[in-house]
Amino acid sequence: MLARSLISRACLSNLSKPNILAIKRDLSHTFYANAAPLRRSRFQPIKKESESAAETATAAGSIEELLDTKIAEKLNEEKVVETAKSSKSKQQHKRPQNKDVKSENDQQKQKVNDKRAAQGSKNSEPENIQKRDYKNEQKRINSTQKPAKVSKVKVKAKKKAADNPNSPKYKLDIPTFLSVANFATILKVRVPELIEKLDDLGFENITNEHILDAETAELIAQEYGFEVNRDDNTGADLFPASETTDSSKLTPKAPVVTIMGHVDHGKTSILDYLRKSSIVKGEFGGITQHIGAFVVQTPVSKKKITFLDTPGHAAFLKMRERGANMTAIIVLVVAAEDSVKPQTVEAIKHAKGSGVPIVIAINKCDKPEANPDKVVADLASHGIDVEDYGGETPVCRISAKTGLGMKEFEETIVTVAELLELKTEERANVEGWVLESQVKKGLGNVATLLIKRGQLKPGCILVSGTTFCKVRVMKDEHGKPIKVAKPAQPVEVSGWKELPEAGDYAIQAKDENYAKKVIINREKRKRMMDEASQVEEMNKRRIKSIEDSKKSEKIQEYQLQGFSLEEIKELEPDLFDDESNKIKYVNFIIKADVSGSAEAVRQSIEGLGNDEVKSRIIFEEVGAPTESDIARAKDSDAEILVFNTKVPKDILNSASKSKVEIKEFNVIYHLIEDVLKTLTSKLTPIYETKVISKVAIKQLFEIGLKGKETMIIAGSRVIDGTFKKNSQVRLVRNGEVIYTGKVKQLKVVKNDVNEVKNGADCGVSLEGDPEMKEGDIIEAFEQIPIQRHL
Repeated sequence: MLARSLISRACLSNLSKPNILAIKRDLSHTFYANAAPLRRSRFQPIKKESESAAETATAAGSIEELLDTKIAEKLNEEKVVETAKSSKSKQQHKRPQNKDVKSENDQQKQKVNDKRAAQGSKNSEPENIQKRDYKNEQKRINSTQKPAKVSKVKVKAKKKAADNPNSPKYKLDIPTFLSVANFATILKVRVPELIEKLDDLGFENITNEHILDAETAELIAQEYGFEVNRDDNTGADLFPASETTDSSKLTPKAPVVTIMGHVDHGKTSILDYLRKSSIVKGEFGGITQHIGAFVVQTPVSKKKITFLDTPGHAAFLKMRERGANMTAIIVLVVAAEDSVKPQTVEAIKHAKGSGVPIVIAINKCDKPEANPDKVVADLASHGIDVEDYGGETPVCRISAKTGLGMKEFEETIVTVAELLELKTEERANVEGWVLESQVKKGLGNVATLLIKRGQLKPGCILVSGTTFCKVRVMKDEHGKPIKVAKPAQPVEVSGWKELPEAGDYAIQAKDENYAKKVIINREKRKRMMDEASQVEEMNKRRIKSIEDSKKSEKIQEYQLQGFSLEEIKELEPDLFDDESNKIKYVNFIIKADVSGSAEAVRQSIEGLGNDEVKSRIIFEEVGAPTESDIARAKDSDAEILVFNTKVPKDILNSASKSKVEIKEFNVIYHLIEDVLKTLTSKLTPIYETKVISKVAIKQLFEIGLKGKETMIIAGSRVIDGTFKKNSQVRLVRNGEVIYTGKVKQLKVVKNDVNEVKNGADCGVSLEGDPEMKEGDIIEAFEQIPIQRHL
């Protein structure tokens, strides 16, 4: 910077370009000569700031004095040259003008000759010496203070950031996932350098094949002075519209009421009473299997209410969460004789989390054992501010069976809904939730939607998750065709390309082409998310592979030293995997009537088991089993669990031939019990030793065999039970088992026998000829398996 400012001063002095270059050369030599003592190698101690500043100022002062002298000298030289040129030009004017124009090279030569003439031969020799000295000085400086090799990209980035912290950084485009080796190539650094950087940042066991995600790569790139171009939200997509505050666009809508509670506390019976129909008889086991959506016109106020009946069984947790998120009011049903149960507590948690008002319905108050006051007290202990205790949560004592209190219950819901002033936009793009999806004969893929805003009509394009629908046929909850579905109305829609997932949000698209673009973009992001979930597992496998390789090398080192595997296990047991800690997985394939049921089955059985055996879901789908399901089950040794749907006879025959087990269920807890039974059967059995008989050794005899061979026979007496030759036996001495094996010979006098009864004498020899002594006990025993439970 100092040299540049000094040269600028020289330029402002109206010097010619050759003289400015000469000054620059001389200044460079002087600057390096004066600055050399200030330079330091990377291993020299850093001087204090005050000392460095003083030395720099001294050097700068001497250079400025030199500049003033040089400028004066060059100005004088230019005056001499100008005088010589003017006199020479006058002489040339007197001569005849030469028509030939000098070439560019001649002009350059003339300038050089003029410069040499002006400087004189006396000054040229010291200048050449100066040039040589400058070159030698440069070589000396470069050889003694050669800087360490650093990546050019890093140097440029750091220098730029230091000069201007607010300046934009170099930008990189990186993929969502990349290996360390590929990332090093992008950063233009060596792989070992990048691995060292990762190690400094806390990563362990990193190799050049380790996979980095985009977020980690972005942080590391910033360490090298780069900025990463990454936008996960690129491409077409659909998002829910924001709520409008323009009251002129809003119209009243019916409340959506979700009924929650424990199993068999009467949720569906309440709806049955309100609709004056019989739903309970149609439910297997009297339990609602999936969300039912119904529109009810109340008998007193004649107003419409949309009810969602969520299952109460523990397996349907996700469906209850979904119901709580769709609703405006939650009715919590509690049986008067059972009070608060586990699913009741869970429903309270979902209701509080959703932030919607609650209405308590204490059902079955007609029963003699009913105790509604206890129910109220229990609810208050779980944080419900009931009206009976001065709170704001209304409590209705009802009986869905006799109709007790049902009118008051109905009016309570209507009153709460009126206080909420529920309104929505009818003239807007359609939005709604997918309650259920299934395949129906004659209609294909259908889904039940609960409309949130807008009016759904045939021909509308809907996008839900990674599938879309051009609405063909619309039906209400009774199966009647309709032409329009308004907010808070459940409707069955056909025309889906693929089955949407229950709980997904459906949004209207402007046309089919845009819907396809949205799906392509969502599928791309879904693949990226799936890959992200696999990256960690891939890296874990790589780390384990490295660790296993190190263990194998260490085992080989021991073997080269003459150690056996058993000896190595005793010395370093950590080098060997513990086979007893490996988990056995039992695979299952789920086929269900609707997506909500399939989800519930998965939630209820996935992960069942213990540290020894666990269940694993390898596939789930809506619909009856197919040949591809059988092939998949055979390849993965899986059972097919069918819930709430019929299995075709040809599929059953095919499964039987392929030795694939298909099990059908209509009640969720029967399915869970069967899965637990299957898992229990896979547990490693535990055996209990039961002694059947005992033989006391009285005397040892040596019997000669053919040739010179002999055999030891133990003269014994049976002291307990009946001693059998085919029994497994053990030799016990002073209460310690010293041998376990089989009986070789069992004789009475000289005859071979198969058993000897209690109190009789016999001769016994054991396989392997263990050492026997008088007073030892031979016990015959059997292993009895003990029933294990999860």
